[in-house]
Amino acid sequence: MSTQQSGQFRGMSRLSKHGNARLRYAFWMAANGVVRMRQNTFREKYARYIKTDPENPDRKRKALCAVAAKVARVAQGLIKTGTDYRPYFEAFPPSGALRSPGPSRQVLTS
Repeated sequence: MSTQQSGQFRGMSRLSKHGNARLRYAFWMAANGVVRMRQNTFREKYARYIKTDPENPDRKRKALCAVAAKVARVAQGLIKTGTDYRPYFEAFPPSGALRSPGPSRQVLTS
């Protein structure tokens, strides 16, 4: 991955031809593998990317490159935080109010 920087400007990080070619190839192969799986966030990104023109091989290659970059970002995040991979992150709680009884909600009996 590389980031274009100049002065105060810092562009987006993306997969590039800078750095270790074998590591890039490993991310490319990982992207090919996760795209073939039935259901995961990487497959969803690939499907969204090629939705406009699913038969275009150039679009498929670009989608695989985008998925490989996402795999690289996820791998870097896992290594940096030292956590296990969770395929789906639950960003929103279920609908409805779920409140835990805190200290202000406890009923005191004498």
